Amino acid sequence: MSKRIYYTLLLAWIACLSLYFIWQIWDIYWVVKTCLSILIILACGFLWYQNQFWFKKKDITSLHNIPKSQRVVLVAGDDLSDWIESSERWRLLRDSMWIRVEDCAQLISIYQALDEQNTIANGILLILNPDKYPHVAALEQRISQWRQEIETIQALYKRRIPLTLGVHTDLLDKNLDFWPQNITNHLCRQRSEVQEYFECLQKQLDNCAVLNPQQPEYLNYTAVSTLYLNQQWLIQYVIKNLLPEKPYPYSLYLVACVWLNSFNSNQNADWRKFEIETTGLVTPTHTYTVIGLKNFPVIENNFVRQRYLSKGAKYLCYGINWFLLFCLIGTGYSFVENKKWLQEVIVAHQQYIAIPKHLENERQDSIKSLKLIQQTLQDYMTFGEPQKMGFGLYHATHLLPVINKDINTFQLEKQKKQIIRLDTTALFDVGQSKLKADAKLVLQGVLTWVQANPNKRVLIDGHTDNTGNTASNKTLSFRRAEAVRDWLVNASTFPEDHFTVQGYGDSKPIATNDDPQGRSKNRRVEITLVDMNHTD
Repeated sequence: MSKRIYYTLLLAWIACLSLYFIWQIWDIYWVVKTCLSILIILACGFLWYQNQFWFKKKDITSLHNIPKSQRVVLVAGDDLSDWIESSERWRLLRDSMWIRVEDCAQLISIYQALDEQNTIANGILLILNPDKYPHVAALEQRISQWRQEIETIQALYKRRIPLTLGVHTDLLDKNLDFWPQNITNHLCRQRSEVQEYFECLQKQLDNCAVLNPQQPEYLNYTAVSTLYLNQQWLIQYVIKNLLPEKPYPYSLYLVACVWLNSFNSNQNADWRKFEIETTGLVTPTHTYTVIGLKNFPVIENNFVRQRYLSKGAKYLCYGINWFLLFCLIGTGYSFVENKKWLQEVIVAHQQYIAIPKHLENERQDSIKSLKLIQQTLQDYMTFGEPQKMGFGLYHATHLLPVINKDINTFQLEKQKKQIIRLDTTALFDVGQSKLKADAKLVLQGVLTWVQANPNKRVLIDGHTDNTGNTASNKTLSFRRAEAVRDWLVNASTFPEDHFTVQGYGDSKPIATNDDPQGRSKNRRVEITLVDMNHTD
């Protein structure tokens, strides 16, 4: 399957998941859903169109018959013919393949050619010969070009390319090809870290200078001084163009620095002038002919082994990442929706529990809300919860028994209690506890109701509004309840102990006492029929 098909399928899958989430899970207005859907489709279409140019075949550097070696190292910069013959594109050395990069403009093409062959460059050896640049400005411009090309590759391919800096200098020792002989990895991404790295190298130089001249690691003081000056020159003119003060996402990864013996010197080069100004000494002019190709420094071990990940595998990883992101977003959204729903159910239950039993209207309204919740919970149990509450986070089923208990309790209370409310205005004069002459017309209906339920006990409760003294209101409400009881006892065959009398005064209002209508409702006598075994 081609890369274009992989990318097209990936974008299609992302678009489908996004649209599914918007229309099936996300609970928002349909207008917003439509706008988001159009935006996602346009974004995926734009990405697909843009990447058609990415997959077009370009004129890339031909690298045929490259062997499958363990490491691939790019050799770039100056005097490459000393390391790889001009007629060759690459060279095998030890367990690595060293590929020649003559110019920074070829770097992207060569890297793309390697990518086409499922190969990764494990690092770059950037060779600089300061003697070739009569002016420092030309060298700085060259270094900046290499840095930009390497950062571009890291940004395009999302891969780290470790960089080893090789600097030509005259080590004044024809038996020494390069220094240090044992190159250690010291990852640097900013200038301050390079300073620490050079301090470590300076300690190595000091140790080499005090060794016995017969030892192979020995360096004379002239070579040590040359290397020290070269470090100072690198920090002042080269490192500032390679590494930033603070690293950014695709800044270079400098892992090591190695000095390559050029066996000759150019007194007219700017960096030689730096040496003369610093020390006052002039490096003697001499030449030494190098026969054959030089050996590369042992830098391969500094490069992190990177395995090639094919386009198909990368798209699979992208797809898995998008799927996991989709699951994470869906789970988070489901968690929020479930929490809202659980909170709604719990609040409705707590509100019902908190309402006093004498506030029948409020309890009735609360029960209506609980019945709606009960029906919703039963539907979720029968047909499944909504997708926005899915992802295994729905646990509201265990609240259904609690809601059922609240509703059943209220219904049992209604069955046990049968209440008639009588307006005291029809029974008593204001402030009086003696029944009016026409009160029997109202009480006759109550008597018929009581006689129709001989097996139920009769509770008679007197209530007033908050007008007047609380104690006198309680006494008045009790006496009015007694007056109603006495009339019912005299008018029926029930004994007096068949009736229970209470006076609550203004302690149990069923409406507000702030207006005349509310106070009129609170002035009442409640007659309740309950089972004989019921206790209130």
